[in-house]
Amino acid sequence: MRLIALCATVLLLAGCAESTLTQSSVLGGGGSSPRPKVVVVTDFSISPDVQVLDRAFTTRLERKIGAFPTFERKQRTVERVTDEVVATVVATLREAGLDAEPGSEEGLSLSESTVLVTGKLRPSDASAKKNDAGIGGGKSGVVADISLSSFSTFGKKQLSAFTAEPSGGKQGAGKPAAAFNGLVAEALASNKAAPEKLSPDVELAARRIGRGAGDKIVAFGKSQGWFGGDAEASTEAAPGIDEKPAKPSAAARTAAAKPEAKPKPAAKPRASRKPVDDAPADSDDTPAAD
Repeated sequence: MRLIALCATVLLLAGCAESTLTQSSVLGGGGSSPRPKVVVVTDFSISPDVQVLDRAFTTRLERKIGAFPTFERKQRTVERVTDEVVATVVATLREAGLDAEPGSEEGLSLSESTVLVTGKLRPSDASAKKNDAGIGGGKSGVVADISLSSFSTFGKKQLSAFTAEPSGGKQGAGKPAAAFNGLVAEALASNKAAPEKLSPDVELAARRIGRGAGDKIVAFGKSQGWFGGDAEASTEAAPGIDEKPAKPSAAARTAAAKPEAKPKPAAKPRASRKPVDDAPADSDDTPAAD
């Protein structure tokens, strides 16, 4: 009986260890993954508990294509909002230096190193009970569940899964924001999103969600070494590369600008004086005093 109990304990511990190892490798905690050639961000799904309202957007859309059924208004608005979220994720990844684009899993080749981003918008845990989570109409409390998977010659493997909160940063001020808006516009065009703009409050809410998701993906990439030495930059110069010389001081520059003085000729040696003879000593021939 003791032997059977001991074997059961060993098997149970082994199973727990295997489960922990599998979860660690799936969530990216047990190693690193190579930098992908491209990151493909798919269309985000949305929970039916999330309310999306943008009457101004549907009004502008109706002016262009004519009236459409009421049930289509929510669908078109949801599609445009999720397109904005995806485009913001793509822009955030491109801003960080990754080659990212909107797309889908269909058509991906296992021969290329690709990371696939999938996501779903849902009410946050704090707002789930209130049933008032949404985008637009003064609503909030929406988060994004993100999953990262790798496609390569080794097959498909999940890399990480996490929940992204909306970013608290303000969008739309200054030249960097203008450049970021340009990246978002490029991603929207490549995803063939509706050209009609969302209302400012709806656009801001969608972009904050996308920015929060994009920042977390970039953080995961840094932990995997996708950005080289950016995470822990070394202050030492690389072998074979000369360090940039220090800027000379003003005194050094002034001294360098002056012409070099000609060396003075060596002084001529002075003529040696003739040694003075010692005074003659008294001799015996000197007459003695009387």
